[in-house]
Amino acid sequence: MYFCLSCLTTKEEETRERVTKFLSTATDCEFLVWFPKKEVREKRMGRYESVEKPMFSNYIFIYWGGESESDFPFYDLKRIPTVLRILGYDDNTHALKGTDLEFAKWIHTHDGHIKQSKVIYREGQRIQITDGPLKGFDGNVIKVDKHHKRITVRFMFGETVSDISFSVEFLSKDIDPATQQRYDQFCLGLSHPSMV
Repeated sequence: MYFCLSCLTTKEEETRERVTKFLSTATDCEFLVWFPKKEVREKRMGRYESVEKPMFSNYIFIYWGGESESDFPFYDLKRIPTVLRILGYDDNTHALKGTDLEFAKWIHTHDGHIKQSKVIYREGQRIQITDGPLKGFDGNVIKVDKHHKRITVRFMFGETVSDISFSVEFLSKDIDPATQQRYDQFCLGLSHPSMV
């Protein structure tokens, strides 16, 4: 099961550490706690370098290996001063489900650290994410900034829409023939949706 905590802004790492410390003594279940981050290219002193930045503030994700949501220590975690609330649903459940669950699993798959992806993009054509954590999110891309080597991806989490900017590597036009063929087939499929 996965859960999401809302916490005080700028206190995310502190909250992650407190939750981890509490769960390590309060439960025998396997667990992981993340404050998701992304790898971003920033220009510093005239040079570009990769740095870690929060994907979005205020949210901590928890994977918990318990068998029943009722055994999850909600009330104890809410006593941590930096925790604001545990996200929940109208049916009074809190374990993530639907697209929220898929998002949490995606975070888990990448250990809470989203590295740069590789993309192919040419003016007038749809972007193709060929490699990296964002592969498969082509349809969620709402903005491409080739100059700053970034794309903006729209995510839906809970009832909130978040537009998140990611640094990417734009592949050269002189790409290898196999990748070029896959890209051409991808574009052909967009032009002729009925084709397999």
